[in-house]
Amino acid sequence: MTEAEVISTHVDVFNRALESRDLDALAAIYSDDYMLVRPDGSVLSKEDVLTDLRIGGLAFKAIEIADVKVRIHGDTAILTAASRMVASRLGKEISSHIRLVAIYVTDQGSPRLAHFQSVLLPD
Repeated sequence: MTEAEVISTHVDVFNRALESRDLDALAAIYSDDYMLVRPDGSVLSKEDVLTDLRIGGLAFKAIEIADVKVRIHGDTAILTAASRMVASRLGKEISSHIRLVAIYVTDQGSPRLAHFQSVLLPD
Protein backbone atom coordinates (compact mmCIF):
# COMPACT_ATOMS: atom_id res chain seq x y z
CA MET A 1 0.00 0.00 0.00
CA THR A 2 1.46 3.36 -1.06
CA GLU A 3 0.61 6.93 -0.08
CA ALA A 4 -0.74 7.59 -3.59
CA GLU A 5 -2.90 4.46 -3.46
CA VAL A 6 -4.40 5.47 -0.11
CA ILE A 7 -5.18 9.02 -1.27
CA SER A 8 -6.70 7.73 -4.51
CA THR A 9 -8.81 5.20 -2.61
CA HIS A 10 -10.03 7.88 -0.20
CA VAL A 11 -10.78 10.56 -2.81
CA ASP A 12 -11.67 8.61 -5.96
CA VAL A 13 -13.41 5.61 -4.40
CA PHE A 14 -14.67 6.43 -0.89
CA ASN A 15 -15.66 10.11 -1.30
CA ARG A 16 -17.10 9.57 -4.79
CA ALA A 17 -19.13 6.57 -3.59
CA LEU A 18 -20.58 8.76 -0.81
CA GLU A 19 -21.48 11.50 -3.29
CA SER A 20 -23.04 9.08 -5.80
CA ARG A 21 -24.71 6.97 -3.08
CA ASP A 22 -22.98 3.87 -4.45
CA LEU A 23 -23.72 1.56 -1.55
CA ASP A 24 -22.11 -1.46 -3.25
CA ALA A 25 -18.81 0.42 -3.59
CA LEU A 26 -19.04 1.55 0.04
CA ALA A 27 -19.81 -1.98 1.24
CA ALA A 28 -16.73 -3.18 -0.64
CA ILE A 29 -14.38 -0.51 0.72
CA TYR A 30 -15.54 -0.75 4.37
CA SER A 31 -13.84 -3.55 6.31
CA ASP A 32 -16.25 -5.98 7.93
CA ASP A 33 -15.51 -4.46 11.36
CA TYR A 34 -15.61 -0.84 10.11
CA MET A 35 -16.31 1.78 12.76
CA LEU A 36 -17.43 5.37 12.25
CA VAL A 37 -17.08 7.77 15.18
CA ARG A 38 -19.04 10.94 14.50
CA PRO A 39 -18.12 14.38 15.91
CA ASP A 40 -20.86 13.98 18.55
CA GLY A 41 -19.22 10.76 19.79
CA SER A 42 -21.83 8.38 18.39
CA VAL A 43 -20.46 5.14 16.95
CA LEU A 44 -21.80 3.33 13.89
CA SER A 45 -20.87 -0.03 12.40
CA LYS A 46 -20.60 -0.83 8.71
CA GLU A 47 -24.24 -1.96 8.61
CA ASP A 48 -25.40 1.09 10.60
CA VAL A 49 -23.73 3.43 8.10
CA LEU A 50 -25.09 1.62 5.05
CA THR A 51 -28.59 1.60 6.56
CA ASP A 52 -28.36 5.32 7.35
CA LEU A 53 -27.40 6.04 3.74
CA ARG A 54 -30.06 3.69 2.37
CA ILE A 55 -33.07 4.70 4.46
CA GLY A 56 -31.96 7.54 6.75
CA GLY A 57 -32.24 10.23 4.12
CA LEU A 58 -28.53 11.18 4.24
CA ALA A 59 -27.05 12.33 0.93
CA PHE A 60 -23.64 13.92 0.30
CA LYS A 61 -23.61 16.69 -2.32
CA ALA A 62 -19.94 17.76 -2.18
CA ILE A 63 -16.82 16.63 -0.35
CA GLU A 64 -13.51 18.48 -0.53
CA ILE A 65 -10.35 17.57 1.35
CA ALA A 66 -7.20 19.54 2.09
CA ASP A 67 -4.06 19.26 4.17
CA VAL A 68 -3.86 15.51 3.47
CA LYS A 69 -1.18 13.50 5.23
CA VAL A 70 -0.67 9.74 5.01
CA ARG A 71 1.48 7.63 7.32
CA ILE A 72 2.02 3.99 6.48
CA HIS A 73 2.86 1.36 9.08
CA GLY A 74 3.14 -2.08 7.49
CA ASP A 75 -0.30 -3.07 6.20
CA THR A 76 -1.99 -0.07 7.84
CA ALA A 77 -2.28 3.53 6.60
CA ILE A 78 -3.47 6.52 8.61
CA LEU A 79 -4.86 9.36 6.53
CA THR A 80 -5.52 12.71 8.18
CA ALA A 81 -7.08 15.70 6.44
CA ALA A 82 -9.38 18.66 6.75
CA SER A 83 -12.65 18.36 4.87
CA ARG A 84 -15.56 20.56 3.92
CA MET A 85 -18.79 18.77 3.15
CA VAL A 86 -22.23 19.68 2.00
CA ALA A 87 -24.87 17.06 2.68
CA SER A 88 -28.59 16.85 3.22
CA ARG A 89 -30.73 14.80 5.54
CA LEU A 90 -34.38 14.50 4.65
CA GLY A 91 -34.10 17.58 2.44
CA LYS A 92 -32.38 19.81 5.03
CA GLU A 93 -28.92 20.98 3.88
CA ILE A 94 -25.99 20.56 6.25
CA SER A 95 -22.53 22.09 5.81
CA SER A 96 -19.60 21.01 7.93
CA HIS A 97 -15.88 21.57 8.27
CA ILE A 98 -14.05 18.68 9.94
CA ARG A 99 -10.65 17.25 10.73
CA LEU A 100 -10.69 13.54 9.98
CA VAL A 101 -8.69 10.41 10.63
CA ALA A 102 -9.26 7.49 8.26
CA ILE A 103 -7.48 4.22 8.91
CA TYR A 104 -7.00 1.88 5.97
CA VAL A 105 -5.81 -1.73 6.17
CA THR A 106 -4.62 -3.95 3.36
CA ASP A 107 -7.20 -6.66 2.74
CA GLN A 108 -7.09 -8.98 -0.27
CA GLY A 109 -4.44 -6.76 -1.85
CA SER A 110 -6.27 -3.43 -1.66
CA PRO A 111 -6.92 -0.74 0.96
CA ARG A 112 -10.13 -1.10 2.96
CA LEU A 113 -11.43 1.50 5.39
CA ALA A 114 -11.42 0.13 8.95
CA HIS A 115 -12.04 3.30 10.97
CA PHE A 116 -13.17 6.88 10.34
CA GLN A 117 -13.32 9.54 13.04
CA SER A 118 -13.87 13.27 12.81
CA VAL A 119 -14.13 16.41 14.89
CA LEU A 120 -15.83 19.65 13.91
CA LEU A 121 -13.67 22.64 13.04
CA PRO A 122 -14.75 26.27 13.17
CA ASP A 123 -15.61 27.75 9.78
